[in-house]
Amino acid sequence: MLLPRLRYIISLMFDLTNGAALLVHIAALFYVTGFLVRDQLTLRMLILLGTLCYLIYYYFALDTPLWDAIIWSVIMGCANLYMILVLAYERTTFRMTDDEKRLFAAFDTMTPGEFRRVLKVAQWVDSDGTQTLTQEGKPCDRLYYVLEGAVTIVKAERSFEIPSGSFIGEVAYFLKQSASATVSVAKGGRYVALPREKLAALEKKYPGIRIAIHSVLSADMAQKVARS
Repeated sequence: MLLPRLRYIISLMFDLTNGAALLVHIAALFYVTGFLVRDQLTLRMLILLGTLCYLIYYYFALDTPLWDAIIWSVIMGCANLYMILVLAYERTTFRMTDDEKRLFAAFDTMTPGEFRRVLKVAQWVDSDGTQTLTQEGKPCDRLYYVLEGAVTIVKAERSFEIPSGSFIGEVAYFLKQSASATVSVAKGGRYVALPREKLAALEKKYPGIRIAIHSVLSADMAQKVARS
């Protein structure tokens, strides 16, 4: 009983205000506005609102609902809604662990979605003894980030320490050459290893990740130069 009455009321509103045509114009306005927006999430939300307007029109505007149009509009709306949820998830740190959030803070120029792609190739390591990450003059096939633990650097027979929260192997990664120093992490340290080949593949596939990594590593190297 409720649905027929609702249809009657909405149909009466259409008759009184030419609402059917107005609804089509509103839906089209949502679509056009969405196409003018660069942000993907906003665009899809506007398109979804337009689709809802069309759905109401297809069901209530005529005596017989346009079921073919309704079915396909629902399918397209659900597909769009799924992508809205994916985009929203990629913009949040939802379900990240505390360590992952700390690592994400180091990659502060990445979006959460880009960072999650990097996480898929990351190897988390807890040092149960003094762990050598790179050796001066030898190939370095990983980029490291030390979350915890004392970091010792030996270069040209000089030894010094740097605090945790630093990238290791960034010069070798940038220049694709051997390590410029021998670096070790003390027992109890925790660090992340990022294989060079996998990271390079991500950079090639996602330009945003390449820009973010190079920006972060450049800032890290500048800080190290300032400390020295």
